[in-house]
Amino acid sequence: MARKTTLTERSINSATLPAVRRNPFRKSVLNPPKDAEPKRLWLWIMLLLVAGALVLGIVGTATWNWIRTFPLFTNSTTPPPVVTTFKVARSMPYADLTVTVLTAQSSSSFSDDAIHAGPVTVRLNVQVSNPITSLISITYYDVARLLAPKHAPIAPTNMQLATDVPAKGSIKGWIDFPVPNGTQLSSLKLQLGSTLLNETLVVMPLSGAYQPTRFAVHHSPQSLVVYYSFEGNTLTYHLNSVDVSYSYHGHEVRSGDQFYILNFTVDNPNGVDVSPGFGYDYIRLVTDGVNRAPIDNTLPNTFKAGAQGVGGHVVYIEPVGLTNLTIGFLLQLYAGQNNYSVGL
Repeated sequence: MARKTTLTERSINSATLPAVRRNPFRKSVLNPPKDAEPKRLWLWIMLLLVAGALVLGIVGTATWNWIRTFPLFTNSTTPPPVVTTFKVARSMPYADLTVTVLTAQSSSSFSDDAIHAGPVTVRLNVQVSNPITSLISITYYDVARLLAPKHAPIAPTNMQLATDVPAKGSIKGWIDFPVPNGTQLSSLKLQLGSTLLNETLVVMPLSGAYQPTRFAVHHSPQSLVVYYSFEGNTLTYHLNSVDVSYSYHGHEVRSGDQFYILNFTVDNPNGVDVSPGFGYDYIRLVTDGVNRAPIDNTLPNTFKAGAQGVGGHVVYIEPVGLTNLTIGFLLQLYAGQNNYSVGL
């Protein structure tokens, strides 16, 4: 006979049944443990601390590198460029100036020249002297060239040298040239002269054979006396010397020519002033049978009564290498001239 369930048993079963069917994970999801929130918070804090440390490290490194660029913190381990120096101490004439190369230096760069047009820079340290009584100007970018073996003439890229040389004064400075790698300082030459103006080019090697007198002024003493009459009054001209030069008053002569400078003193023994005119008017140099007028003259127009030893010169441009000169004095009142020859 089947047993009837009592009310008490039903109560017990209904109370215990839900506990048996309950999902064990549901409580953990819907009602997490009380210590999960603190763990997650600490994880975020740790991540923030690591990220902050990385940011501070990057910013600190960048700031330190920037600060180190200031001179106070600069401690570069890169050695300065090597500078090779070659003593020259040679002089050359150009346009009445004396240009002396003191030393030649080569380096990949110089601290006071930011222009580096070639792998190597050659610096010529020079002194320029002006022996005459007037200022001379020279444009080195146009006339200065460095000659290196198997290379075309090299123009300067930069310089620290004044273009004006004062009368009876001198200046110092440097001129920089770009040269190929492997260039030996001892193999170089300095050339002065404008090819655009067809000037006579003066070349000086920095080492080896060199004849500094080749372009120097050739001074030829003379003793010619000329008696020259004007309106019945005779003046006495003394040709004291002839200077043969490649330059005159700061100008270099054209290639193939030279300046011929005739230096006179004049006496006027007459009791009146005598005015034959300037040297341009009546003194000529005869070349190949042709009268050549002077390009410059410093003889006065008038010689005072009783004057003695009044100096001046007349200047001509003639072919290079003349060894004899024919000087013509034009007659004042009618056609003709008197010619006089001198040797150099």
